[in-house]
Amino acid sequence: MQPKPLPIAALMLRLNLACAFLAGIALLLMMAAGTADIIGSNLNWIGLSSRPIPGVFEFIGTMMVVSVFMAVALGQVRRVHIKVELIVHMLPSRWQKAAEAMHHVFACVFFVMISWAAWPAAIHSFRVGEFSAGLINFPIWPARAFLAFGATLMALQCAFDLLGVFNARFRVSARRPGEAATV
Repeated sequence: MQPKPLPIAALMLRLNLACAFLAGIALLLMMAAGTADIIGSNLNWIGLSSRPIPGVFEFIGTMMVVSVFMAVALGQVRRVHIKVELIVHMLPSRWQKAAEAMHHVFACVFFVMISWAAWPAAIHSFRVGEFSAGLINFPIWPARAFLAFGATLMALQCAFDLLGVFNARFRVSARRPGEAATV
């Protein structure tokens, strides 16, 4: 029987699921905007005036950031990121545990560094009203804010995973029934 996860670990799982839901919405919005832009750009085939929709390129760029950085932490929870474990499986279990801990430490440090740089950039971008110049002045600060938040969430998830290597109460499984278990 697995120990009951700590409330903070369950809260992290709910937050990761909510952020992944936002990532899915961002993907749907990207598809809708891209489709509308393609249709609008090719109306001349049926004898209508065609032109691209202003700001779609910038909008899709922002939604790309949202879709990636809002879902990366849930990917970490579900252990679906690409891993190459050619040698790790041949090690004794104690060394496998050490390798897993090192993996989480390096990932946490990497995403902390991204967060460390992204938060000041996002705050500055918001304060100055940074935008992408074009037919529509599209704001850049939302993409920067989502990047900073997503990287911070991933760093926190990696820290929880590191704690979970040593204490099972920090482990949270987000697998759905019927999915293959990975260790």
